[in-house]
Amino acid sequence: MSTIIKSTFAAAVLASAALSSPPGFGGQRENNNISSVEIAQLPRFCWAQMEIPGADGPDFHILNCGPGANHYCTGLLYMIRAKGHVPKSTRFDLLGHADTDIKYTEKAIKDWPSCSIRDHVAESRVEVDKLMAMFGYNGRRAK
Repeated sequence: MSTIIKSTFAAAVLASAALSSPPGFGGQRENNNISSVEIAQLPRFCWAQMEIPGADGPDFHILNCGPGANHYCTGLLYMIRAKGHVPKSTRFDLLGHADTDIKYTEKAIKDWPSCSIRDHVAESRVEVDKLMAMFGYNGRRAK
């Protein structure tokens, strides 16, 4: 099966599971009001944290990164939203949150050399910095 077909199938299954979740699902997905489209854009290692039904096993978890890596998927969610159709002020707010969560994760995983998302975090740092420059973000940066 081609990669495109697999991705499309996975997104369809995920969307159907997300849309058919029972009320009161709770946790990350409900607290962040995550849509099925946003879930499909998140890496698989975020799905367990976002409490996606059937997201069991190591592919759906952040591994060997310590407890501070729990901010990373939320940072990615902010970044996804910042790239959407939102007003400029909202975009800047979302980018600021993404920057803060990614910086928090960078600090949290520095002492975890076998962290499974280390390269992904580094790529996200580059992407957030590019988005901030592209949209002219001049707000406060995470330290």
